[in-house]
Amino acid sequence: MSASKRLHVVGAGLAGLAAAVAAARAGIRVCLYESAGHAGGRCRSFHDEKLGRLIDNGSHLLLGANKIALSYARATGGIEAMVPAPPRFDFFDLADQSRWTVSPTRLPAGLGEILLALGLPWTGSEASVADRLGQSRGYARFWRPLCEAILNTTPEESSARMFSWTMRRALLGGAPALSPWTFPLGLSAALVAPALATLGSFGAEIHFRCRLTGVAADRLEFEDRSVGLGPDDRVILALPPWAVPSVLPGFDLVLPTRTIVNAHFRLDQPIALPNGAPFLGLVGGYGHWLFPRGDVLSVTVSAAEGLVDRPADEIAALLWSEAARAIGLSAQTVPPARVIKERRATLAHDPATIQRRPGPETAIPGVFLAGDWIQSPWPCTIEAAISSGLYASQRALEQKTLSFGQ
Repeated sequence: MSASKRLHVVGAGLAGLAAAVAAARAGIRVCLYESAGHAGGRCRSFHDEKLGRLIDNGSHLLLGANKIALSYARATGGIEAMVPAPPRFDFFDLADQSRWTVSPTRLPAGLGEILLALGLPWTGSEASVADRLGQSRGYARFWRPLCEAILNTTPEESSARMFSWTMRRALLGGAPALSPWTFPLGLSAALVAPALATLGSFGAEIHFRCRLTGVAADRLEFEDRSVGLGPDDRVILALPPWAVPSVLPGFDLVLPTRTIVNAHFRLDQPIALPNGAPFLGLVGGYGHWLFPRGDVLSVTVSAAEGLVDRPADEIAALLWSEAARAIGLSAQTVPPARVIKERRATLAHDPATIQRRPGPETAIPGVFLAGDWIQSPWPCTIEAAISSGLYASQRALEQKTLSFGQ
């Protein structure tokens, strides 16, 4: 594929942005299409009128183990809007008010539990995390919340093999792998805006409000235009799994998904967590993580199927009662809040669904798939999305060594 040909990327979430950035940096002409009026997909920032603040649609962090995502951030310059933190994770137990810290040298689990979590000596393909660790002493306080945070699926359903794979990448990498990176200026400032600027500097075409309606070997059909494809052009569909069947002939795969709920509270003054921690894990309640940013405190609930159907004001009151206990404030008056329900935030990470994740190839030559839901050892995370975009570009351009140059 020569520089005079084009790579068409449909979808400007992180997978599409990563695919486009990798190709543009390699000298390929890139055309990026997005149905919304903005980029970032489910991982972006926006100004909330109710709170009068910039918030993220969901709170995220990266670890040092997420090497491809970090290389993407370095390649676009977005790393300058990220902050590394020491490899420590503070927790608060809502039931007994106890606090503890997890670090590479301080794990709330014995050696036997850690070996089980790492998948040693052997983990069956159908085993769940609860099968593997449900009887361990650290299950309720550590392994359960960690599983739900990483896989967004209850331990009773979650694949023990996938959990073990991620644990090996984190725990066996030592302090560098466990060091978190946060987004004090928001997700868009680090992962979206720098990518768009990079694409602009390489002359990429970027088309917003451009909804795909169909794909054929020789053209892409959008609501307002038809784009012809040359014999050497390539296409990457960086769409969510539920959007692909309506545009790609022969693709009828339906994959179950799981929910994440986020609540953002605007406080009277900036908030700092105990010990200056950039985030705090919660155990024994609905909320899983607290993230402060100035006078906004965000609460994340993973595997939130038991919460998502409640009214937003009820969810806000419930999560504020937990957050207030953790940070030592009164729970009587709920601050102004924005509740965001991502009903299809990730795939369900049960063994059957993981085995059904498709690869990047499609039945149409020259057309490839990308997204955090594509076949990968990683669960549906920022790392999975960015990795899939890079790998899709490698396949489409037939350049196995294509990288972000870092």
